[in-house]
Amino acid sequence: MSDIKIQPSATGSGTVTITAPTTNTARVITLPDSAGTLLDENSSVPSANLTGTVADARISALTASKLTGDLPAISGVNVTNVHAVNSGRKNLIINGAMQVSQRGAYTSATSLTTSSVYYLDRFKSKCDGVTGTITHKVDQSVNGKITDTVLLSSTSTATGRLETLQIIEDLQQFKGQVTTFSAWVKSNNGNARVIMHTDGSNVQTSSNSHTGGGAWELLKGTVTNATNITNMNLYCGIQAAGTGNIAGVASGDYFEIAFLQTELGSVATNFEHRSFGEELALCQRYYWTVQTGSDGGYGQKAGAVIIHSFNSTGTFPVKMRAAPTTTFTTGTQQNCNSYTINTNQNSYITRVYPGTTGSYRAYEQDITFSAEL
Repeated sequence: MSDIKIQPSATGSGTVTITAPTTNTARVITLPDSAGTLLDENSSVPSANLTGTVADARISALTASKLTGDLPAISGVNVTNVHAVNSGRKNLIINGAMQVSQRGAYTSATSLTTSSVYYLDRFKSKCDGVTGTITHKVDQSVNGKITDTVLLSSTSTATGRLETLQIIEDLQQFKGQVTTFSAWVKSNNGNARVIMHTDGSNVQTSSNSHTGGGAWELLKGTVTNATNITNMNLYCGIQAAGTGNIAGVASGDYFEIAFLQTELGSVATNFEHRSFGEELALCQRYYWTVQTGSDGGYGQKAGAVIIHSFNSTGTFPVKMRAAPTTTFTTGTQQNCNSYTINTNQNSYITRVYPGTTGSYRAYEQDITFSAEL
């Protein structure tokens, strides 16, 4: 039988008192089978002894004063709901909250076409083999946030697809990088998904599919080998992965999308919210519209002499991606032969040509400038 020996200090003068607890139950204290020093509540535990799993209750009881030193390097795969600090803009999708709509308000259902058409800024939509509509609306049920969502719905039963896509301009930053894309999707069709096309050969990566239960779900996917990028398109729609079509898109099938994001890295992080003003400026690099004044410019033509009247000049709010193409409504033209617009990436000038002698003018033209990809 082992003995217990209490050895007094050779130099200390204090008295050590061992006090029994107030208990009616027998207690057993087992000492470790090794030499060492017992730790008190203020002592540090050697790092070699910090193994195993810490109970949740222990974590919740930690105070800020106990959390010192550097955290060890960890993988970000399972780290969620962490806000990036001083990391710059991460979302490479423009108008990912889908709030900017310079082309108009689609508050009621608008018919889709079989050709891709821009409705919201930077996003174009289409339907193939089905009849579809698009609606832009506010929904507060996506993570409790107010957001504009696009609703695409099929109104016929056929083999086809409904889709919305954005073409991403800056491709160099993707090459050789892991890229993650994500979007919140609400659908009654289990084939609703998000798809990233990454080169001219139509190579695509699909997200997980929606369950089709009509609730908002976060769909996400990762492109791991983006080395031969000639274009990059983010699609959202009802379609089968790898084929682009599904059989039997039923009448009433729909999907709604919100908070689209594409970012470098292997983790789909929280959506990056930008102000409306910043998002609008990013969109105006690709599209801008202006209405000329209600008064307009005047000119005079005398006899055979040709005089050009510059009806309107202006500078774009931001430098456009390229010299834009223009479209315009005729507005009001009095005694005019033609109306032309010249542009560069920074500005525009309109020119009115007279028809016959005398005074002439043109005004109230709606002019749009597009430098979309």
